Amino acid sequence: MPSIILTIAWLFVGVRCGIRFFNLINSRSKDWLEILFYLSVTIIALSVIL
Repeated sequence: MPSIILTIAWLFVGVRCGIRFFNLINSRSKDWLEILFYLSVTIIALSVIL
């Protein structure tokens, strides 16, 4: 049971950071440190889920 909850939580983290990453990529002013942070969190979340 706890592993299912953790997987769902990592899924939400990955989706949220992925959406934020694409929003930052499409914005006018690019804060590259913020973009790289959200990209790395998305990659980590996907590696834990998969």
